[in-house]
Amino acid sequence: MAYFPTDPATVAELIQLRADLKLSNKGLAARLGIEGVTETFLSKYINGKLDRQVPNFEARFRDTLKSIRDRIAFGAVIFETSVTRRMGNGFDLVRRTGDIGLFTSPAGNGKTSAIHNYTWANPSAVQITLNASTRDADGVLGLIMAQIDRSTWKGNSSRYKHCISRFKGFSRMLIVDNTHRLDGSGRQMLFDFHDEAECPIGLVGNDDILERIKENDQQFSRIGIHGVYELEKDEIQAAAKRVAHQYSDLATAEAIEDLTAAIGLQEGRLRAVKKTVILAEELRKVSKDLRDDPRKAIRSAHARLVRNYTLPSD
Repeated sequence: MAYFPTDPATVAELIQLRADLKLSNKGLAARLGIEGVTETFLSKYINGKLDRQVPNFEARFRDTLKSIRDRIAFGAVIFETSVTRRMGNGFDLVRRTGDIGLFTSPAGNGKTSAIHNYTWANPSAVQITLNASTRDADGVLGLIMAQIDRSTWKGNSSRYKHCISRFKGFSRMLIVDNTHRLDGSGRQMLFDFHDEAECPIGLVGNDDILERIKENDQQFSRIGIHGVYELEKDEIQAAAKRVAHQYSDLATAEAIEDLTAAIGLQEGRLRAVKKTVILAEELRKVSKDLRDDPRKAIRSAHARLVRNYTLPSD
């Protein structure tokens, strides 16, 4: 019986990834999340007895492998909150419907962590994060190109068409963080990309992005679900303690638990907790007066940051 050829480099990468993640072929197939890739397919591919093909498997696998490797570092610092759960459910709904979904929240409630949590479990999804230099159509396209396999792209051909080819027909989800930074050309590019690639897109950002989209009826009519996500008040203390533990140690996190909870209730939420704890730990390194007093260090850090509230007294 004649078998389809397999790529030796891909075989080696599959075996290495399976070992790194301590998975069986069944578990690896589920982790990859590539349509048509099953336990049997992987076994036959690895053993050189492939009797059926999955379209563009090698390129899709390289995209997914890059996502997995990029996100392994986040595994130890992501923890579940109501925001990660609810946004994850929303991402799943957008992926299943093939829509454009809008996910908004004030700063510091864990939007970016929710994205990392979702892409950790769904590595075929592509995440890009915008900044001031990547807000226009060309910048957005460059970010997408950086996240996909380019081995078949010829440098003198269209980047846009290559990106379309990496999404069209694969049900791959594109998640865009910091969507509020987009200018008009960047927003239009993403809506055009959705139409041409027929791929689900999650737009994640601060609340004001919705008002900008409303100004364009063609864009507004393409939005599917819209969710607003904020941490629940009764989970903030535990979440703030987890953040403090990540950037100090357990004893410190427990000693300042009431203070970090107070910070977490204010504007900036967990982002403000993170900034305060990081600064406090740096101050403890250089000040004998603060070294053994984490509570005093938190207060000192708070005083140095731009804040419009005071911490509760001891």
